[in-house]
Amino acid sequence: MKCPKCGSLEDKVLETRQSKDGMVIKRRRECLACGYRYTTYERIEEETIKVIKKDGRTEPFNKDKIANGIKLASKSRPILEEQIRNIAEEIERYLLDEGKLTTTSYEIGEFVKERLKKLDKVAYLRFLSVYEDFKDVEDFEEKIRQIKKE
Repeated sequence: MKCPKCGSLEDKVLETRQSKDGMVIKRRRECLACGYRYTTYERIEEETIKVIKKDGRTEPFNKDKIANGIKLASKSRPILEEQIRNIAEEIERYLLDEGKLTTTSYEIGEFVKERLKKLDKVAYLRFLSVYEDFKDVEDFEEKIRQIKKE
């Protein structure tokens, strides 16, 4: 740790204390070069995921936003709140496990599509209609034909 008084990198830790919640460690240090005593704090830096939107904007990842989109697509369908929450959490876990701190809304949408397709075909179709920006009834008909073929 660099001494704030003289800039030396040589110090010793005199005392270490952990906060009650375990999220912060406080250390009292003494510079070996000038004897100055100072305090440092260590905090966990949470990894945050950034999402690049279609228009190029970047915004923080929000699993609640994903869950709300799934809820809209699955309204009046036999899908449990827990299943919706699990999908959103699974996406977040996947991105963190893979070290993908930057992703695209497209990648997230593809993940949701894949999960909804297995879970409920009607919710899947509803999600697609917004995600793929269906323009008319023919778009629905084409997707229904594809689903039936599969």
